[in-house]
Amino acid sequence: MKTLKTVDEKKYDLVIESGTVVFGNLKEKEILNIGIMGDKIEAVSKDKLVGKKIIDARNLYVTPGFIDIHSHSDISGFIAESCTSKIYQGVTSEINGNCGIGISPWSDENRGNLKKYIQTHSDINYYPIDLNKTKSFLDLKKFLEKGKLVTNQGFLVGAGCIRIAIMGFKSSEANESEIEKMKMLLEKQFDEGALGISFGLIYQPGNFMSQREILELLKVVKKYDKVASFHMRDEVNEIEKSIEEVIYYGRETKAKVNVSHLKVMNRKNWGKSRKIIEMLEKAWKSGVLISFDQYPYEATCTNLFVLIPQNVFDGDIETFIKEIPNFSDKVMSLIRENIEKRGGSKNIVVSNSYLKDTYFNGKTISEISKYLNLSEEETILYILEKSKGKAQAIYFSMDLEDVKEFFKSDLGVIASDGNSLPMEDKFELGNPHPRNFGTFPKYIWMNKDEVSIEKIINRITERPAKLFRLEGRGEIKNGNFADITIFDLDKIKDSSTFQNSFQCPVGIEYVVINGKIVLEEGTVFTAKAGTILVN
Repeated sequence: MKTLKTVDEKKYDLVIESGTVVFGNLKEKEILNIGIMGDKIEAVSKDKLVGKKIIDARNLYVTPGFIDIHSHSDISGFIAESCTSKIYQGVTSEINGNCGIGISPWSDENRGNLKKYIQTHSDINYYPIDLNKTKSFLDLKKFLEKGKLVTNQGFLVGAGCIRIAIMGFKSSEANESEIEKMKMLLEKQFDEGALGISFGLIYQPGNFMSQREILELLKVVKKYDKVASFHMRDEVNEIEKSIEEVIYYGRETKAKVNVSHLKVMNRKNWGKSRKIIEMLEKAWKSGVLISFDQYPYEATCTNLFVLIPQNVFDGDIETFIKEIPNFSDKVMSLIRENIEKRGGSKNIVVSNSYLKDTYFNGKTISEISKYLNLSEEETILYILEKSKGKAQAIYFSMDLEDVKEFFKSDLGVIASDGNSLPMEDKFELGNPHPRNFGTFPKYIWMNKDEVSIEKIINRITERPAKLFRLEGRGEIKNGNFADITIFDLDKIKDSSTFQNSFQCPVGIEYVVINGKIVLEEGTVFTAKAGTILVN
């Protein structure tokens, strides 16, 4: 296939010729030509267009660039390596700052506490960043605007960051004065362009937040017409209660609320997806502005700290490690219970131990337990101690039928819950979850024989763009930004596996970001064409 040619006549900077255009907005697909000038689409036409460069898209699908609303690529703009794992998937825009976690804002008195918070939730350990550039969203924006972004990136404000800036890791409820300070700090970030707020109600200090604190912050979200995304308090045995909590916040404040990475964990809860969808859709019909995102995998990935009882770890890693020898039988019993809730020791795989000896990476807790001759709960504590709280694990605790059931709801969008990672050099990142490398091709591949391509593309383009008010993105039409993904529907599929995750998907032929070709014939050849997304 002849993919790129130069013509003598010059009009458009780039023409995409004879592709099957899926607009993003549920309009029926059509074979058309697209003319791009600068960073904008200036023509969508059946007429032949002339351009300085032409992409021959015959037999390929041409869609808006995929939008990943639940991303953890917060530090990707700070490192020299090009973090291209999302581009290979067809992603052109990401929204970071999810699960209550972020790299801004911070206060002078609690800067150290924020750094501890980040260290347990990101790869800042391998990629040190200058926190002086992230004190507020405006500082972050100014730094990243200088041509440092591989994809377009927007940011939510982590509620954990807000609380740490005002209160550190205090476990007590916020008082009136502290709540007002948090609200003022949140307003400042919104004034500077942050897209919303995220809550990590399972992580410290998010789990310390009272409903009153959250309701007050959501009043600010409503005032600015932003979105509040929730990593809920419990995604296992009390999932219905957690769903009701998010619905309650949306109903009471009229703010837009989004459930992050919706899932059902623990075998005894499998099959609850239909009931959960009924709860969400009933709330929507009653006027609650609620949505959810999900990824198309049966396994989760997060820090090993989720196995530790919440009353044992308050966010202070050093104190936690010192107290390990004093843990009571009750604490150890609760750790055992949490292991079972997350799938059991044979279904929990260490993805990155953050140790120089990489033996543990890719091994189950059961295997490591036998190797160390320790109990399973002692093994968890051993790894957390040796990694200084950084160790990450993959938890095989979900059922594919629940994943597919969530696909059916029009309230949902697809998102990776993953990072943009460097593909060319794996460094010491262990064996990360495949969602970092294959989420969007996997979703298309799983659904292409059962769902119209228009609905599939809508869920990963226009719908997320509208949810976060990303003006000019998510739809192919004149005047919109030229974020475009071109793929072969017959070939598209993920390649990344849990055993070997650093694998590019197949079928994604071209990616255009802001009018610049960044991936050609399946290979990234240029990068950092992204910009900061604000509203």
